[in-house]
Amino acid sequence: MSATPSPPDSPHSSTSTKRKSVRPPSIVVETLGATTSETKEGLRKINNYLLKKEIGRGAFGTVHLGIDENTNTEYAIKEFSKSRMRKKEQMDLFRRGGPRGRGRVMGLGVGRGAVAAAAKSTNPLDLVRGEMAVLKKLNHPHIVRLFEVLDDPSGDSLYMVFEMMHKGVLMEIEVDEVAKPYSDDMARRYFKEMMLGIEYLHANDIVHRDIKPDNLLLSKDDVLKIVDFGVSEIFVKGNDRLKKSAGSPAFMAPELCVAKHGEVSGKATDLWSMGVTLYCMIFGKTPFVSGNLLELYDMIKEAPIEYGSISGNLLDLFHRILDRNPDTRITMRELRNHAWITNDGTETMISEEDNCDVVSEVTEEEMNNAIKSIASIFAVIKAVSKFKRHSRSLSQQSLNKMMADVKREDAIKDEELNAATRNLNV
Repeated sequence: MSATPSPPDSPHSSTSTKRKSVRPPSIVVETLGATTSETKEGLRKINNYLLKKEIGRGAFGTVHLGIDENTNTEYAIKEFSKSRMRKKEQMDLFRRGGPRGRGRVMGLGVGRGAVAAAAKSTNPLDLVRGEMAVLKKLNHPHIVRLFEVLDDPSGDSLYMVFEMMHKGVLMEIEVDEVAKPYSDDMARRYFKEMMLGIEYLHANDIVHRDIKPDNLLLSKDDVLKIVDFGVSEIFVKGNDRLKKSAGSPAFMAPELCVAKHGEVSGKATDLWSMGVTLYCMIFGKTPFVSGNLLELYDMIKEAPIEYGSISGNLLDLFHRILDRNPDTRITMRELRNHAWITNDGTETMISEEDNCDVVSEVTEEEMNNAIKSIASIFAVIKAVSKFKRHSRSLSQQSLNKMMADVKREDAIKDEELNAATRNLNV
């Protein structure tokens, strides 16, 4: 399949094109009254989405190739078990001794941390309301888009509809195999796309914490996008110090491979993982390989790294980004100006200012309102329908009263949710 012209913000053009307008916020549709059905051919449907085949499997569910029968558009639809998510949330709360902690955790699978109230909620979608509040704010050409969340109240499944990345993962990395490496030029291009996405996340106070080739997908237009925010964390503005370890062991920074390591820089750990990912692109394997987890951690902390015969600029970049000291490890801003990234000054990138539309902090109200009650929607529909039926006899005062009733119902439900959150945080 030949590639079509790339969007203005992709690195095909981001090396020379400056964005002229601010990206609009993402629009995520929440459908709480979805219906699951089955076709004559035995395929499942959730509303207008036909689940064609399974294309992936994770800890909490599966990923399907889905077709919107209204538009014939393909999507990647993640199906989660609500009961398994509830159980995981309750276990996390039990281990933490309650909903405490510095940061909020978001994910494409389980909303945790600031959404701890969801553990006792009767609405299963509350389990992901925190992540949705964040994903609605993020809109970047190198971060996968979430379009819709659907819940069938009569079933155990929750569905999240993402844009389809037709070319799949950046590369398959296996412990006992060496993948086909990329050329320096292709590796540079994809690495710069990853840089732009991670830089945007960091500017918005989010660390990904699980950067690896598996979480970098390619679109049909050959544009790289970052996926799977399952262990990502929002940090306090200006303070990216985190205590928890997270991510895939082979890509974890050495400062995370220490028992009781204390606070570490989330941004610095992301940069290390980016370096390991670049190593995979150049060599087709990770720099450290072991079937024993403790041995792997020891290797990450102190084993020499083999670089073979590579250019001086690339070798210098590896030394800077795979620096075991997070305090002297290269920063994102320094990375932008590195000779290998700029190809000895012959390539430029979209500016940091233009790349990073900083979103406002996610408020508690936005967390609570990330998923609206379907009852409110029905109430509005009912009011509008009644107005149409009696439009000739209804006065403006009567219409205002109808809408006031709808708003009052919303306020009561919001207060009930806020009260539940306050009680859980006591």
